[in-house]
Amino acid sequence: MPKTAIIAAVVVVTLVIGAVVAGVLVYRSRLVAVPDLLGVQSDAAMESLAAASLVGTVGGALVSPGVAEGGVLAQEPAPGTLVAPGTEVVLTVSVGSQTVRVPDLVGVPVVEAKSELTAAGLKFTERESSSEETRVVVLEMYPAPGTLVNLGDTIRITVPGASGSGDVLLPYDLADVGVLVDPAPGGDLVEGDPALEVARRLVALLQASGADAMLTRSSSTDQVTRGDRVAASRESTASVFIGLDVARDTGSGVTVLYRATPLQPAADEFARAVTAALRLPGGRVNTPAVTDDPVLAGFPGTGVRLRLGDTTDTGDTARFRDPAWADEVARGIYRAVGDAYGS
Repeated sequence: MPKTAIIAAVVVVTLVIGAVVAGVLVYRSRLVAVPDLLGVQSDAAMESLAAASLVGTVGGALVSPGVAEGGVLAQEPAPGTLVAPGTEVVLTVSVGSQTVRVPDLVGVPVVEAKSELTAAGLKFTERESSSEETRVVVLEMYPAPGTLVNLGDTIRITVPGASGSGDVLLPYDLADVGVLVDPAPGGDLVEGDPALEVARRLVALLQASGADAMLTRSSSTDQVTRGDRVAASRESTASVFIGLDVARDTGSGVTVLYRATPLQPAADEFARAVTAALRLPGGRVNTPAVTDDPVLAGFPGTGVRLRLGDTTDTGDTARFRDPAWADEVARGIYRAVGDAYGS
């Protein structure tokens, strides 16, 4: 092939490639980037799209507790996508949280209560509890009546259980048993005082069985230092020590902690007994573990500390607000103390 022909072919190919590249660049120069409209009110979003030579349409609406009514929840194409002018951008907008107040159905027949919850756009689950109430009525609700919840949320209703229901406690006699209960302060870690809520319920059960049950603090406002609690533990003449606290970044669920020392030779056995006695539907109970807790270390007898959950775990923090959860934890500890020390 003549050299001139080769040169001519190369020139032609170069011109074609140049033309293609130039065409692509011209085409891309005419594209526009889809603006980020997430969270923007729909009216303002439509204006932004029109200013970018794009066409906005609303393709759907969803309930969202996190985005105000009218705010954009999703968009297609996604933000930053390069599209031709006139392209349609489909928006999904929020209709708000659609919150409702939990109706007060305590004392209402269960059938009527379920109908009212359904009519209010709420779901429900049942929990049985022992009760002297012979009517089939709602005994308790969680979240509590008057609480703002989202449409579709589930409300737990507590109803009277059948005779011999599994949550009925055995009648232990703890007349000669002393129990020191130490609910560690945790107000800086979590809303409320879950350790104290469990402690109050546990002390009530123990005292009803004749035990001499004492608290190291009795209210959330008590100015009790760790040193005060260590001193109370060392000076106690109680038979058993029960510590309660919450922690951060320790893993979800309840963990029974103990110290294996000459002062507490049976602590590991008692920790396993408490763990086995805890029946927490929907909650996690972990394998017992060793702790260096100084309050527990100062106690001269057998004791354990229950880490009730992790304050960074959403499941645990939800349970902290649930009175039925506090009841179940207290009942589990009570069963273990009754089996070990009762007659």
